[in-house]
Amino acid sequence: MLIPFSSRKESPESSLSLSEILPLGYLYILILGILAESLYYGLIGINFLSYASILDVLLGPIAILTDKPILLILLIVVGSVFYYLMIVKGKKSSNRSDSESKGVTVYAAYGIVMSVMVLFAFVGYGLGKGMKERSNIGENKIKHDVTLHFLNGEKKEVRKLGNTSTFFFHIQKDQKSISISPISNNIKEIEQMD
Repeated sequence: MLIPFSSRKESPESSLSLSEILPLGYLYILILGILAESLYYGLIGINFLSYASILDVLLGPIAILTDKPILLILLIVVGSVFYYLMIVKGKKSSNRSDSESKGVTVYAAYGIVMSVMVLFAFVGYGLGKGMKERSNIGENKIKHDVTLHFLNGEKKEVRKLGNTSTFFFHIQKDQKSISISPISNNIKEIEQMD
């Protein structure tokens, strides 16, 4: 039996619903978090996934955007310019050939290109930050910016490399090895120095 093909114009039945898009968005955020955090921590010698929960991975992209707001601003500006150019180009091409139907809508193309651009931005951020941190550790150019107060009364001046919800990654003063301290039932206070 032959299955009739619909016309190339998008019908409401062929577009994805919100319930179908949400799992894809969830998976995309998960991939962003795993790539960015794993690249950074992997370059400095920490297996991030061994110490992270699913919430740490999901909140990783949000933490990166709040840590470096310039990345968010750059993504918004570049995305807006790209969207404007696609709309202008789309109007010019639709004026030339109204009779031809388009296989991919402008919005779908914009979504695909923006998702790839955001993915590359996060991968680049993880690689760049990890390579810089690894270089600083190797050359001993580490500024100790945190004082850890432990429950047993001990205090340590450390360089914070990062943290998950349950672990704190740091380098102690006068050492090149990375230490991983559990936060709960261990650290009383984390004092940020300027």
